[in-house]
Formats: sequence, structure tokens, C-alpha cells
Amino acid sequence: MAQLAEQQSRLSGPSGLFMKLIRQIRSHGRQSPLFEDLAQLEGRKRQWLAERAVQFAMGLHGRRPEVDNPFKGKLREDLCCIMFDDLSLHTLVERYAASEALRRHDSEYFSKLIATTRNTVERRIVFHGLLEHFDRLLPIEKSIYPLNYRSVQYAHLEQEEALYGKLIMEQPISALLQVHTPEWLLENLSSFEFSID
Repeated sequence: MAQLAEQQSRLSGPSGLFMKLIRQIRSHGRQSPLFEDLAQLEGRKRQWLAERAVQFAMGLHGRRPEVDNPFKGKLREDLCCIMFDDLSLHTLVERYAASEALRRHDSEYFSKLIATTRNTVERRIVFHGLLEHFDRLLPIEKSIYPLNYRSVQYAHLEQEEALYGKLIMEQPISALLQVHTPEWLLENLSSFEFSID
């Protein structure tokens, strides 16, 4: 696990390659030395995708007008593979753009999850959602979490279910939040409850 945490830190930690890329983009713009892997790309499609990633990164850091992330809308699992696979054919800037798409994907999920706690004492959905998210993470992503993270969140869920009843979820929380609002989940909570009696 320590090796995975170190690998993640080398890439996305405070002194990692992504931070180095950001600093170089801010200071050198298109002349960033970390863009040199772009010259080795073959094929128009590969070059086009990498160029879109460059434009996105430069826009994100104020060196060009902002443009959409070329990895926007990709599945979380695909983004992880692009970001963490050191042996992939993706350039550093593509991996950075994938990491930004992944960060945004997770932010949107957690925002919706937290919205299920507004104006209510209900926390079962949050703990189900946290466990679901954690269980889907790659080992390299889990490596930065405390070792007992899952058991702590599960204990919180059990405590909530002891008070309010068990939730029987036929679909993952993430799937429900893609088609329903957090308010809808709260309003329809009784359809997921299993009596504690």
C-alpha cells in the first residue's frame, strides 16, 4: 500500500508531476518543457486529443481562453486508467486533463451526496454513498485513505440504520443521483426503507 501511495504522490501530490506541469504552464505557457512528450505522438487522432488537453490545461491556468476538458463525460474507471497507468500511451498533459475530469466527476457526486443532508437528520444515504464510492476506487486511490476508513464509515451507517431503519438500495446511489435530485431521494426514502421492527 505504501508503494501505491508513493506512486500517487509522485503524480498528483503537492510536489508531483501534475504540480510541476501547472507551474511550468503558468511560467512558460506553450513552451513548457513537460510538453516535450507531445512531439513523439504519432497519428492525427492522438495528436488532436493531446492538443485538446494542452488547450484545456492552458485555459484552466489562464494562459489561453478556457475550453472544455477533452475527457469530460468519460467513465470514472476510464479516467483512472488514463491518469494512473504509467505505461499508457497518454502524455502527461492528457493524464493531467483526465485527473481534472476525475476530480470534477467526484466533486459533482459528493456535492449531490451532501445535498441529501440539508434540512434533515438523515445520513444513511451519505454513508451508503461514501461506502459505494470507496468500494469502486482503484487500490492506488485507496492508498491515500486511512487504513480503517471503510470500517469507520460502515460503523456510522450501522448506527444510523439502528436509529432509522435499514435502506435496501436496488440501484447504486451514484446511479440514482444521475437521474434524480437529492431532494427526490429524500422525499422517496420510505420506498428504500426496511422496517427496524
